[in-house]
Amino acid sequence: MLLALLLAARTFGPQHLPEVPDKEDPLVDAAAIVPGLIVDLAYASPRNIAGRALYPPDAKCLLRRSVAARLALAAQALRKRKLRLVARDCWRPASAHEALWKAHPHAGSVADPSRGSLHERGVSVDLGLATLQGKQAPVPTDFDAFGPEAAADAPIPNGPARENREALEEAMRAAGFRVNPKEWWHYSRLYGWRWPIAKPSFHSAQ
Repeated sequence: MLLALLLAARTFGPQHLPEVPDKEDPLVDAAAIVPGLIVDLAYASPRNIAGRALYPPDAKCLLRRSVAARLALAAQALRKRKLRLVARDCWRPASAHEALWKAHPHAGSVADPSRGSLHERGVSVDLGLATLQGKQAPVPTDFDAFGPEAAADAPIPNGPARENREALEEAMRAAGFRVNPKEWWHYSRLYGWRWPIAKPSFHSAQ
């Protein structure tokens, strides 16, 4: 009983925001909500840091409903710049996260599985950019190209890649996301730890 009361009292951020139960913000198919979203999940093919496919080829981009709604706002803003969002990773099952940690055990790039990641909570999304016609737009680095050049504020020459990175960050921040300082492509909803890890049974129920 005491544990339940303590958990119920947990809050986050200066606003003392409470935890969000699964039922209040379920996982949804983001492609049905985010206009123009291109789903090209990196871990649905073997061309990733794990060296093997971690998702089925038809995997969807699942995100919490509130996160998908905010991502839609960013997509609308970017469309004015003639850009579309590309989903490279969305909700991530624990088994896939453990495989990524084994392949690249560096906190800050891959969250320690003992804590559970924001991807597992359905509140993080990895993004790329495309033209309105669906052609890849210039960006600073490849996805999962870990290194100093992948940092959100890495000094890169003026040009389309820098302009697109800045346009993405501006649109995502305005929609209520924060960028991972080490990865220009990785965005999470503010106070994402308020959401619980989405278990496989929760995922399959959607």
